[in-house]
Amino acid sequence: MISTPSRNLRPGRLQPPALDALGQRSLNRRSLFKAAGAVGAAALIPLTACSSPASATGVTTIRFMQNKPEVIGYFNQVIKDFEALNPDIHVVQDSNEGNFVPSLVRNDPPDVMTRGYAQATADFTRKGIFADLSGLPAASTIDPKVQGLVNSWGQYNGNETSALPFSLAAAGVIYNRDLFAAHGVQVPTTWNEFVAACNTFKAAGIAPIYGTYKDHWTIQQGAFDYVAGGTLDVQGFFTAINAKGADISSASRESFTSNFGAVLPKILEVAGFAQPGAASKNYADGNAAFGKGQAAMYLQGPWALSELVKANKDIRLGMFPLPVSNNPEDAKVRVNVDMALLIARNTPRMEAAQRFVSYLLQPAVVNAFNEKNAAFSTLKDAAVTSNPQITGLAPFVKEGRYYQGAGTYFPPAVPVGNYLQAFVYGKDGNKFLADLDAEWRRVAERTAI
Repeated sequence: MISTPSRNLRPGRLQPPALDALGQRSLNRRSLFKAAGAVGAAALIPLTACSSPASATGVTTIRFMQNKPEVIGYFNQVIKDFEALNPDIHVVQDSNEGNFVPSLVRNDPPDVMTRGYAQATADFTRKGIFADLSGLPAASTIDPKVQGLVNSWGQYNGNETSALPFSLAAAGVIYNRDLFAAHGVQVPTTWNEFVAACNTFKAAGIAPIYGTYKDHWTIQQGAFDYVAGGTLDVQGFFTAINAKGADISSASRESFTSNFGAVLPKILEVAGFAQPGAASKNYADGNAAFGKGQAAMYLQGPWALSELVKANKDIRLGMFPLPVSNNPEDAKVRVNVDMALLIARNTPRMEAAQRFVSYLLQPAVVNAFNEKNAAFSTLKDAAVTSNPQITGLAPFVKEGRYYQGAGTYFPPAVPVGNYLQAFVYGKDGNKFLADLDAEWRRVAERTAI
């Protein structure tokens, strides 16, 4: 049985400016609904615990909302195994992440959640929606480099650990091993080697890269994130521009115009190595075509690997980080915390929720999940992945040579993907950067407190 951490959080009504059991200011109603995007009459809903911690049978039911419908079956088995060891707890899985914000408005949030961890989830964290998990013994098993990615987005009260990373996804250049071997191309470790590889394939009548620019998000997570991440201190830039707030213009030292100018020519060069007609192809088109050997490289993440194998069960795939400089030591890989574990701050079932989260972070559970899903474990001293599709990224992940994609730092109100699509088509870099500066300023003005 997993012991209950001493820093337990007391459930109950959230009444500002009352202090919770840790002596910290509780989240008030206004903050909650601002975080959830709710307005008007919804703000009148009282924030009280909605149900009793346990049923008359002594079994506590907790709701587990996880953000990946494709792994429902995996978690069904995990839940079955957990319940066998903890017969006093029943776990109900909910894979409809669209219910999350409405559940906050109804004051009926799930007890335990997994969410992709970036700007949107961090907004809720900074508002105090989630409990502090630093007291869980499992928290000490997390790789501090990965925990640092989570904490870099901001912490409630500046010091709480509200999310424990469960799965780290690494994205890079997917390549067809057989095409590389057939044309004598080695995995490039510098920008010049990458360009030379593209020219070799182009001369052989093979598209160097399969582009899917009809879906602008593929430009954003691909060429934009890879080139920016290999060129700039992405986290440092967004920390600076956020601190600048609404006082931003294209002339500002912290602006996109002042920092991203060197990124744009290489984005266009990468995009230019795509097949003819890339503007009319979407992600599904790309998976089918690349699986059939119609290009040598594909700028996608691990989520595409299973789709490529569906298109061609015999395809041999590998991945490498896009090298943006001519110094191999500069190479880094794009990562994101694909799943982080969180507990609702005011759940009346805190002890049961903590036991479930602690079980999920046991090495046998978290490592098996990531190996199965072409991702990387978030635990200290985890074994090196045996998946040949992603082994090329493993040394970079192990050494912490990674960055979070620049595209993940934009609030939803800034349609960066649309601007990137227009830039790739029209090649007007000055307009692209000026538009980003203007959009950022407008959002900062609206959200200024």
